[in-house]
Amino acid sequence: MIYLVISIVCSALLVLLFKVFEQRGIPVFQAIVFNYIAATLCGLVFLPDKTSLVTGSIFTHTWIPFAFFLGTLFITVFNFTSITTVRYGVSTASVAMKLSLVFPVMLAFTVYGESFNWMKLLGILFAFVAVILSSLKDENHSPQHKSSFAILPLVVFIGSGACDSLTQFANKKYVGANGMEEFSLFLFMAAAIVGILLLSFQFIKGRAKFNLQSLIGGIVLGIVNYFSFLFILKALSSISWGSSVVFPVSNLGTVLFATLVGVLLFKERISKINLFGLGFAILSIAMIILSNTI
Repeated sequence: MIYLVISIVCSALLVLLFKVFEQRGIPVFQAIVFNYIAATLCGLVFLPDKTSLVTGSIFTHTWIPFAFFLGTLFITVFNFTSITTVRYGVSTASVAMKLSLVFPVMLAFTVYGESFNWMKLLGILFAFVAVILSSLKDENHSPQHKSSFAILPLVVFIGSGACDSLTQFANKKYVGANGMEEFSLFLFMAAAIVGILLLSFQFIKGRAKFNLQSLIGGIVLGIVNYFSFLFILKALSSISWGSSVVFPVSNLGTVLFATLVGVLLFKERISKINLFGLGFAILSIAMIILSNTI
């Protein structure tokens, strides 16, 4: 359970760091690219068997192409999420991301044969309600933006669901209890390569200029991002309750922790509807966890 808690804290910190970037006017895309470079370096530092990297035996793993594909998908969805946030607002992007938990949960029941009962199903339904209510904000957007970019929230929803589902698949088929650090390294390396290519193109075309704050922010973001992903893998492997518990609790725990810190540090206001959402989140987490005791 400690792995899940650490992953939740790190995921919440990711959200809060983007809040800091917004306040300081830090170019987000540059920070995202530097974040994946920093995460790759973390992967090298925390690689348990560095001799496998020196000898080249680490490159014999059959899951390397899969890790590179997933890493590319990660940075792609990340960028679509940032665009959706700009065009639709934080609440829409947040709902699209968090509701994507339906994908790994459904796979857990239908493909991987995880157990379920009425309490777990009701807890998962409450999770959807919690995500929507806790994310609703007073945001005004022009009808032109909504009609022009109506596909973006759907892309984020499907993309986030694909990332979670493929992470779930990687844990069950490739990673298991061993090889998490190696898998994380190649995933973040792939995302870094794609990001460097895109950012280099922007620099060459004069569409972006190097920003020192993006570098510093990206390094902090990358360290947090690395541990967020690594510990969700460890949670999936160590918690016997299965991914149908891990993903809902992880998403809701992130919402709860990020909201609490946002209120305390950034003096954010939460409405009565948001409070109802947080209440549903607490109830949902309790029901999902308790469902494994009956």
